[in-house]
Amino acid sequence: MNVNHFEIDCELKSAFFENAYSPFVILDREMNFVDINQASVDTIGIEKENFIGKNILDIFPYLEGTKRYDDYKNVIETGVPIGFDELFFKGEFSEYTFMIRAFKIGDHLGITTLDVTNVIDTVQKLKTTKASLVEVNENLKKKNQELEDFSFVAAHDLRAPLTNLKSLLRMALESNLPANEVMPIVEKMNVVTKVMCDKITALNMVIATKANFGAPKTTLEFSDVIGKLKTSYSKEIIECRTIIKEDYSACPSINYNKLQLETILQTLISNALQYRHPKRKLNIKIETKEVNGKVQLSFRDNGLGFEQEFSDKIFSLFKRLHTHVDGLGVALYIMKTIIGENCGEIDVTSQVNKGTEFIIIF
Repeated sequence: MNVNHFEIDCELKSAFFENAYSPFVILDREMNFVDINQASVDTIGIEKENFIGKNILDIFPYLEGTKRYDDYKNVIETGVPIGFDELFFKGEFSEYTFMIRAFKIGDHLGITTLDVTNVIDTVQKLKTTKASLVEVNENLKKKNQELEDFSFVAAHDLRAPLTNLKSLLRMALESNLPANEVMPIVEKMNVVTKVMCDKITALNMVIATKANFGAPKTTLEFSDVIGKLKTSYSKEIIECRTIIKEDYSACPSINYNKLQLETILQTLISNALQYRHPKRKLNIKIETKEVNGKVQLSFRDNGLGFEQEFSDKIFSLFKRLHTHVDGLGVALYIMKTIIGENCGEIDVTSQVNKGTEFIIIF
C-alpha cells in the first residue's frame, strides 16, 4: 500500500500543534482566528468553538491601536517574524507571563508562546533575595563599624583613669610617707575609681539599650508617656517653675517600643531640666505632627544652649559640653542610637543662652 507522505506530514504537524504544552494560534490576514490548540483553550478559558472565526480584537480588545497589533499585521505583509518578551496575561484561573513568537505560515499568521511565569518568578525571587542580602550586608557593615567605634571609645576613655590609678597606686606603695600623709593619694585613687565605675555603668547602659533592639512595638500616646515622665520629675519641674506646653493634636500616637520611646523623651526632659538657664523660668514646648507619612516630634527649650558647631559632637559617647552638673555623657548617644536603629533621624539646633530644639523623625 502506498503512503502519502504529505498526509503523514500534515498529520504529524496537526498532532504537534494540538498537543503542544504552550498555547499556539493561527489567524488569517484579517486577524480572525483560524485555529487554536488545546493549551490555548486551557490557558484563556474560552472554548475552541468560541474562538474560531472571531477577530483577535473581539477576544483581546486591549490590543486595538497598539504597536503589538501593528507588528502582527506587519508580519503577514512582510513575512519577517518578530518576538516579544515578558508579556503579561490574566487567564480565567491564573496569571501568566509569556514569551511570544509571531511568524508567517502560508497566508496566515502563526503565534506561538512560551510560558515563562515560573522563570520570571524565580528571577524576581533571586533579585529580592539578592537585595535582601545586600541590605543585610550593609547592616552588618554598619553594626561592625558601630562596634568598632564603641570599642575604641570605651577603651580610650577607660585607659586614662586606669593609667592614673596605676600611677597613684605605685606612688602609695613606693613612698615611705606615714599613713596620714598617704591619705591624699588614696583619696585621689578613690576619685579615679569612681570615674572608672561611672564609665563602666554608662557602657552597661549602652549595652542594655542595644540588647533591647528588636523588642515588640505597640501603639503609644505621647500624652501618656510625657505625663508619666512629668510625674517622675515633678520635684524638679516645680523647683524650676517649669512651664511645659504640649500639642499632640496633629499626631497623638506612635507605634514604637515603649521602653525606647520613654528613654528618648526622658533624655530630652532630663537634659532640659539639667541645662536650664539660671536667670529665667524654664519653658519647654513639645509638638508632634505627621511629615511625609512619618511622625515628627519637636522639643524646644529656652535653656543654656550651645554653639551650633558642636551639634554633631553632642551625640558622641562620653561627650559633654556643660560640666557644671553631674553626668555620664551617654544619654544623648543612647537616644540617637535608638532613633537610628528604628530608621529615624534626629537634628538639633541651638544658640548659646537662648535654647535648644531637637527635631526627631521617627
